[in-house]
Amino acid sequence: MTTDSSEAELVRVGYRFALSLANDRHDAEDLVQQACLRVIGKQGSLSSRGYLLTTIRNLFYDQVRRKKLIPFDSLEMIDTPFPAPTSSELGTKLDLETSLSRLSAEEREVIFLNCIEGYSAAELASMLGKPRSTVLNMISRAKTRLMAGERAETTKAVAKGGSHG
Repeated sequence: MTTDSSEAELVRVGYRFALSLANDRHDAEDLVQQACLRVIGKQGSLSSRGYLLTTIRNLFYDQVRRKKLIPFDSLEMIDTPFPAPTSSELGTKLDLETSLSRLSAEEREVIFLNCIEGYSAAELASMLGKPRSTVLNMISRAKTRLMAGERAETTKAVAKGGSHG
């Protein structure tokens, strides 16, 4: 029973990581599924967080490279309507999506692993195969971009509120 719950937790962590990279729920689900299949195929079970996250990362960047090489046609019409989110969900989700959309996939990756998963810069350097100083610069640059975007949004909100009142 412990194995099932630890595997379920690994899948949840993997999903959150994939979502931070792909910035799309469906793509994240696909990444996690592919990664789990690959890891289970090689190791027999999901037992290593680092191995799963590395597999997700590699699959994501393989897809990014493939999309640059092979042009894909987008779907023009979707028959199924999307449910409308509530206003509180919409505000929070749009704020987070807007903030994260300002970052590159690589910046979203280090922010997620550092701030959400708690990996240190040294651990990230080892995981990503980059010097620690580069990882620290990436984290700093991503945080700066997030804060600059937040300041710009706050300034817009204040200006908008001030001009009406």
